[in-house]
Amino acid sequence: MAQMSNGGSPPDRLAFCTFGMFIIDRIEYLNNAQAPQERIIGGAGTYAALGARLAAGRRHAAHVSWIVDMGADFPAEFRGLIEAWRTSCVFRLDGGRMTTTAWNGYGPNELRAFKYLTPKRRLDETSLSDEQVLARAFHMVCSPARCMALVRGVLERRVRLLPGRGPATHAEEEDRPIFVWEPIPDLCTPEELARLREAAACVDVVSPNADEFESFFHEMPGFSSRERMVENLLGLDGRDGGRQKKPLRTALVVREGAHGCTTYVGRTRGFHLPAYHQSKEKVVDPTGGGNTFLGALAMGMAGTTTPDEAVLQELRLPGESALREKGLLLGLLHATVAAGYAIEQTGMPTVSAEDGDCWNGEAYPERFRKYIRRERAHIAVQLSGSCG
Repeated sequence: MAQMSNGGSPPDRLAFCTFGMFIIDRIEYLNNAQAPQERIIGGAGTYAALGARLAAGRRHAAHVSWIVDMGADFPAEFRGLIEAWRTSCVFRLDGGRMTTTAWNGYGPNELRAFKYLTPKRRLDETSLSDEQVLARAFHMVCSPARCMALVRGVLERRVRLLPGRGPATHAEEEDRPIFVWEPIPDLCTPEELARLREAAACVDVVSPNADEFESFFHEMPGFSSRERMVENLLGLDGRDGGRQKKPLRTALVVREGAHGCTTYVGRTRGFHLPAYHQSKEKVVDPTGGGNTFLGALAMGMAGTTTPDEAVLQELRLPGESALREKGLLLGLLHATVAAGYAIEQTGMPTVSAEDGDCWNGEAYPERFRKYIRRERAHIAVQLSGSCG
């Protein structure tokens, strides 16, 4: 039976929903650097919800929605921790199965192995309540084919729930939500490149990490530079296998780990944001950092955050920019700051019971403003066109 919990009344309209799953992680260090760890809260959906919740702040926490599928072995303390976030989380109990559990093996040179230990329960548009399917932004981590199917399914359900809107056929639909998509690593291959382009055209943001993005063009002639890869994906080279194509309106956000992220929109130069943490000593476990980043990005683009758009006035930004459209710049700033919290420990950061915006002992709004003050000049000079 599904139960929603957010510590209060649900909002009139949700801002965020993720199709990612809740997973219990088991972590083994293959070089015996640390003792194995059992029963760690994880999963792409959990980390994405964390990112959205960090960006939302306590004031807007209930605008964040996600699904936790609980099996017969679901630890009671996990539910208490999740409820402390005060999100609109839907708990679904099925005593006839085990909670989705996965093994993570970490080794030297950033080696990571992963496998499921129990059957997984994937989510699609039929998994969502009416309130969830009407959210303003969605996060997905999946194959290109599944990405397109999820977008199509969400839009079709919204048409049925919003009579008089007409067919859900294109991005010009008045109430079209934001879609943020991260491709799964196993399918970041040259064979999937055409489907990557097709799926990217359906979403507002596509975000592989740097290695995954380069893997789409692995050993392909003529694609030795990041610039050529970006031009090809976004249709800026004007050709696709000999057929003319229009440039995509999609933002490509390449996540670069310790180096931050670089965003490409249309014909604008790559816009770079440094990572929040500039010291390796601050990074305990990078697991979930990318998911957290994208959850916060989606929440920022949905426009329901703490701090909100007004804080950008502190940057004294020069003129207009494609990065200001759809709240992308605000979302990228929240994404960068939120990801910093996710990687400071194994598992989830700790939220204060007294102050719902204080995580790991530091208030999120203060950390956000600290980052802006630190990077103001770097951001402003890029937006002015002085550098790429």
